Amino acid sequence: MSLDVANLNYSYSSKFSLTDISLRFPNVITAVIGPNGAGKSTLIKCIANILKSSGDIVYMDQKINRKDKSFFAKSLSYLPQYSQNDATITVFEAILLGLMNSLTLHVSPAQREAVNTMLDIFDLQSLAQQRVCELSGGQMQMVLLAQALIKQPEILMLDEPLNNLDIHRQFALLNLISKLSKQKDMITIIVMHDINLAARYADNIVIMNHGKLYSQGKPQEVITPKTLKDIYKIESNIHINREGYPVIEFVDIAANF
Repeated sequence: MSLDVANLNYSYSSKFSLTDISLRFPNVITAVIGPNGAGKSTLIKCIANILKSSGDIVYMDQKINRKDKSFFAKSLSYLPQYSQNDATITVFEAILLGLMNSLTLHVSPAQREAVNTMLDIFDLQSLAQQRVCELSGGQMQMVLLAQALIKQPEILMLDEPLNNLDIHRQFALLNLISKLSKQKDMITIIVMHDINLAARYADNIVIMNHGKLYSQGKPQEVITPKTLKDIYKIESNIHINREGYPVIEFVDIAANF
């Protein structure tokens, strides 16, 4: 099972574009990394059909019609980078909205059970009746992820989900995403800035730079001193820890910064 992107192009202005992107996302966690302005968020917005781009999207060997809104509504969940938490609905109601496509005037017992399952998974039961406008940024992030997962998507796309989370919650969230991705056999795509976390949790790494694909592969293959110098303009050493993950040691800023 895979999600394939072929010859994707997108132009926002004369100053920025995505150029001829072709990628394969297998049913593992893929981290999309790169410097600010590289096109990471734009790429997943194009794949999620939020931004209109050219090129083909193929899922399980079938070309997806961009006008087929049912595919994007049922099979794909997208969590944006920024979210407002000024709504007066409760946490329970916010998670329930993830089932928007199947909601009617009456919430069924099965839908209530689905929300309660998400509340349990994300340890949010104590906040179920609290209004989302009263939540911290980290709590809101958990609610939105629960909302994205309640419909049991086949493809999960997260744009910098670690925003507003302390170190403990970052690890806890990535552990949970890793567990659920394997259990549900999901294609999970996460835009990330922390390269060490990307190397630890992702099976597949996509590196973007200036709107183009720089490289794609396993963490050990693509996270190298040369890559970090080319993309981030830093000098570094790469160590493989006892669990087999590459760990970056910062040395200096590259001379030609």
